[in-house]
Amino acid sequence: GERFEFAERVDQVAVFFLAGHETSAAALGWALYLLATHPGWQDRAAREAQEVHQGGTTGFADMSRLALSRAVFREALRLYPPVPMMVRENRCPKVFRERAIRPGSQIVISPWHLHRHERLWENPDGFDPERWMREEEGPAPRERFIPFSAGPRVCPGAGFAMIEGPLILSVLLRRFRFEPVAGRVPVPVAHLTVRADDGIWLKVSARL
Repeated sequence: GERFEFAERVDQVAVFFLAGHETSAAALGWALYLLATHPGWQDRAAREAQEVHQGGTTGFADMSRLALSRAVFREALRLYPPVPMMVRENRCPKVFRERAIRPGSQIVISPWHLHRHERLWENPDGFDPERWMREEEGPAPRERFIPFSAGPRVCPGAGFAMIEGPLILSVLLRRFRFEPVAGRVPVPVAHLTVRADDGIWLKVSARL
């Protein structure tokens, strides 16, 4: 019968908004920008979406048919992870690159840097959704791709996000075409999540 205090209720709402809305919205925004600047990939993803959605309502059962939309969304998460860095507290002695790390130390983990590391990725700064549809050399993706963190602190909404994101993306691509706006190149900045400093400006038109 215990209830949250008012401040605790505010905290819960803030977490739901940040984790359940802000992060997904940021990832979708960057995904649409990347497709707008890579029209060839956009057309491929749109064709996939039209084939999958031609029967009307789409559900979870159709996710396996949205392979390219999923790959595009993952590539957007790689290049523009919604949470660019996270802090963890060291619980036991460790040695990182010949430097002793004491228990209780604060360690910053940066998906932004990990996802663009030239030793871990082929063409790390390039937009290549197909990398997720082929096997690349190097560590397994789960060891170098952590947009939702990893381990016991992994985001509990990761599975839902990887359904929600590609599905929304495919619905949008089926109906609309996205083009960049001249002179409006977004510059990523970190304000809790990775946003564009002046928003992501796109020209939207209906697909015929």
